[in-house]
Amino acid sequence: MRVLIAGGGIGGLTTAIALRHQGIDALVLEQAEVLAEIGAGIQIASNAAIVLREIGLESAIRAVGVKPQSYDYRDLRSGRMLYQAPLGDEAAARYGAPMYNIHRADLIRILFDAVPSETRRLGARVVAVSQDAGGVEVRLQTGETLRGDALVGCDGIHSAVRQHLRGNEEKHFANILMWRSLIPAERLEGLGLEERGNYWFGPGRTLITYWVRPKNLYSILASVPAHEVQRESWTESGDISEMLRSFEDAEPRARAMLEQCGSAFITGMYYRDPIDSWTSGRVTLLGDAAHPMVPFLAAGAGQSIEDAWTFARVLARRQHDVPGALLEYERRRLPRTTRIQAGARAAVKLMHEQDPQRLRDRNGRWKGMARIDPLAETSWGLAWDYNVVKAVEGPPGEVRNVTGLREGKRLQRPESQRAFELWKYAFRPEDVARGHDGLREAYDRFLITNFPLPESVEAVEDELGDVRAFRVAAPDAPRGNVVLHFHGGGYLIGSAKGSLEYAGRLAAAAGGACYTVDYRLAPEHPYPAAIDDAISAYRALLARGIPAGSILLSGESAGGGLALALALALRTAGDPLPAGILAVAPFTDLTVSGASVRAFNGDDPAANRDLLTFMGASYFQGHEPTDPLVSPLFGDLTGLPPLFVTATQGECLLDDTTRLAERAEKAGVDVTLRLAEDSVHVYTIFPFLPETRATMEEVAVWARRHLRRNDTRPQAAE
Repeated sequence: MRVLIAGGGIGGLTTAIALRHQGIDALVLEQAEVLAEIGAGIQIASNAAIVLREIGLESAIRAVGVKPQSYDYRDLRSGRMLYQAPLGDEAAARYGAPMYNIHRADLIRILFDAVPSETRRLGARVVAVSQDAGGVEVRLQTGETLRGDALVGCDGIHSAVRQHLRGNEEKHFANILMWRSLIPAERLEGLGLEERGNYWFGPGRTLITYWVRPKNLYSILASVPAHEVQRESWTESGDISEMLRSFEDAEPRARAMLEQCGSAFITGMYYRDPIDSWTSGRVTLLGDAAHPMVPFLAAGAGQSIEDAWTFARVLARRQHDVPGALLEYERRRLPRTTRIQAGARAAVKLMHEQDPQRLRDRNGRWKGMARIDPLAETSWGLAWDYNVVKAVEGPPGEVRNVTGLREGKRLQRPESQRAFELWKYAFRPEDVARGHDGLREAYDRFLITNFPLPESVEAVEDELGDVRAFRVAAPDAPRGNVVLHFHGGGYLIGSAKGSLEYAGRLAAAAGGACYTVDYRLAPEHPYPAAIDDAISAYRALLARGIPAGSILLSGESAGGGLALALALALRTAGDPLPAGILAVAPFTDLTVSGASVRAFNGDDPAANRDLLTFMGASYFQGHEPTDPLVSPLFGDLTGLPPLFVTATQGECLLDDTTRLAERAEKAGVDVTLRLAEDSVHVYTIFPFLPETRATMEEVAVWARRHLRRNDTRPQAAE
């Protein structure tokens, strides 16, 4: 077997080495005439280092590269530490290999030298591709034709092989330019730039800096808004005055570092959208040709290296069926690379915020994440915590998609699988790439599209105190009983409007009306905004003449945790308590320490450890996450009204539910616990599920038992 490889960069060379490691011949076709020393620094994270170890190159990387001890995030203007991600030996123990920083030219040279000279050709530009049942043929710019059993396009974002497969496609400019420079060590003496990732973040700009040769050469990647660079061409230039102007307000150490740049070159930050296929017959794509991404998860080279090992290993197992092998390679890689593409774009957005309020929100989230994720696993683990050498030996369905769900996960019943797939496709790659803004729009779209309010139910916008809400009820519903409902969404997403259909069913179960509340969301409104709004809404109902005994609190996921926190706050304040609390899969532990969070991470289509950590930290930020008004699980539950709590076996928040029920029972609370089998997170929002109908019927009986019918007509809202 012979594989043709178009492109002799990191992906192409690693593919050739990995193929030879599997006993397969490869020919690398690189269009450049010479192997020039281009680029600046590159970061090889644990996931890629594992592959380089497997092909015998880790020692060579270690000999010339640097093993950073941490990523240190600092404010560009003040120099204040914002966040720290420990690396070094700690990361090696956690992820299976250390991270290395290295000069891109050093890495290319190591890879190039590992490919025998007879299997690599410079000045070989692929201009045409064809294939038949028995093989594939490429034509070079010189007119020469070459034939092989397979062709893998490793020729970057401007890939000729990709154009052959898919035609002309648009690439996207992120409106960010990146200055790259290398500084000799002697010019940086006295600045205290340790062997760490020394990062600075300011409005719309970042400095990503680190050593690439130990105590010898320092790399700088300075990103700025595109409009700040005015020139006809972005080429190497000794004039760095434009770069210095973009960082004129940088703190003294960062400014002094930049002033030592003798020259710099500029590149634009480009990417393409994820695609649903990159294979046709005996031709496939790899690395930036398949999934070009923005460089802000230290992941682009790593994903190419993962691709290379997977391609070689799968092809070695299926040499008798080359097209089938290439499709399996794609199946194993496409979901993961789509996830990393989206995550990298979200990181770019997060790190280049310009609005002062959004900068405060971001920094507050980092402060919260440092409290519950001190090892930064949820920040970087999605890229680094992956052993592709091990993964490629397992089933393809174990790979995780853009929302962190294992692709092969299925439920048993058709109706539960239907709900599972609704969750699975609720968030698209573009939604994830836009950060919490995209997640908010997607979640409302998911709820409003799939669960519209029936014509038989009315929803009227209202105001409870100073909190927006909707009163939802059937026109002929009896007056008196009221459900005060708080939607889910991790305190970060969700809305009252998205919960109208469910609110209608809650109103029917209680025999009255349901007020669903638009409490303020994080990160713009961190704790105590949500609990303050909940208290205001409850007291507004009392002020309208509705007795506490005629009110049920309700919430799903974060809303369930908020309902419980409200009850704790009311008890402490001496307010009359509601008749009961319905909590569906309540998010009660924002330290994200429940065993089920890790046990079912990747099996739950609605929640995973990374997302729950991100959401929780966005809410409590600098506040203590074990405060019972943040995490009710840690509160004294004595004296709470009757609880009806339910969740699904196998969901991430299962332990948040069961631990709450256990502690409440020990505190003497009347607890009804129901656990569904073969279902999904907050299953009660899916009206077509049999378990939803059964639970809502039981809730109706439970509500009638605990509510005291109010026969007085509530006062109108002022």
